[in-house]
Amino acid sequence: MSTCTLYTKEHPAVMQLGNKAVTALESLYAEDKVSIALFGDSIVFNEQPLAGKSLHVTHFMKKLRRKGIDKVIIARGVTGTELREFLSEVALADKITGSYPHISAGIIEVMLTDGGNDVSAVMNENIEKLREIYQGVSRFKRLDMVGLEDVVSNFIVTLRQEANILKVVSPIKAHSEYTYAHNTNVSVLAIFQAESLGIRKELHHDIGLAGLLHDVGKMFVPKEVLEKEAKLDDEEWKVMKRHPVYGAMYLATLPDLPKYAIVAAYEHHMKFNGSGYPSFRRDGRGQHIISQIISIADFFDALRTDRPYRKSLEVPVIVGLLKDLSGKEFNSMLVENFIYSLKKVTSFTD
Repeated sequence: MSTCTLYTKEHPAVMQLGNKAVTALESLYAEDKVSIALFGDSIVFNEQPLAGKSLHVTHFMKKLRRKGIDKVIIARGVTGTELREFLSEVALADKITGSYPHISAGIIEVMLTDGGNDVSAVMNENIEKLREIYQGVSRFKRLDMVGLEDVVSNFIVTLRQEANILKVVSPIKAHSEYTYAHNTNVSVLAIFQAESLGIRKELHHDIGLAGLLHDVGKMFVPKEVLEKEAKLDDEEWKVMKRHPVYGAMYLATLPDLPKYAIVAAYEHHMKFNGSGYPSFRRDGRGQHIISQIISIADFFDALRTDRPYRKSLEVPVIVGLLKDLSGKEFNSMLVENFIYSLKKVTSFTD
């Protein structure tokens, strides 16, 4: 699979490894099949938990999970060509589309109806899952990255089935769920922008994860400041403005996390023209483009939500504000693309 990401499936190196893999399978069959299944942070091989995980196994699990695959069964008789085709799709394609006589893959499906009720149910379920993941997390307790990976995979699958982004982003019903619902919405809106910009599919998951974790630093802001149901005073605002630093420092301690997530956690309030926070010298370098994408998502969703100190705004009003801030706080090309893409998949008009 790693070689498939470097070369075409017809490349001699890929063909050689495919044939070698078929030969290796001969000693691994149990009742004429080999089964690989993912359960949380564990991998089960031929119905037995695999003891210990190398870096290659960890990457293999992540690749399967990001394709929404939770089980693979390979039957005796598989050919090198068939195995190569399948692994090439897992390594590179957006989703598994081919038919394989000797290989079956258990795909995680999110079933949606035309009425849209299932979209809300799926997103509410993910908000609840995110809440559970965040519960009890501290500077000394790591986030459940497997759970977060699954949440982002669900977002990607949902967006493939429901084009109208405004049906996917969740309305925030209570002040207490704002952080969790807002993070899920920012993640979905960031993936939506990545898709519309033509960013490579394999980066969509990393961008979604960066959106989901952009505000993780708020876990380390005192609860009385974070949940205050009134406008923050100057001292409280100083405390709140430290959350990008807290978030980046915390995420930097997590192994195997996409670096985009650390950068976006630090930069999402920095603004395109550098007028935001944190403020520091960057030797002429601007805000990273993924931080810019997440900044637009963050701004758009925050203004769609009722807050203790202001009412929510309608989409045309928010779009007008984005246009006003285009080229200043936000990248004008990204703003233009976001508005164009929004119009394309919704009934919104400005």
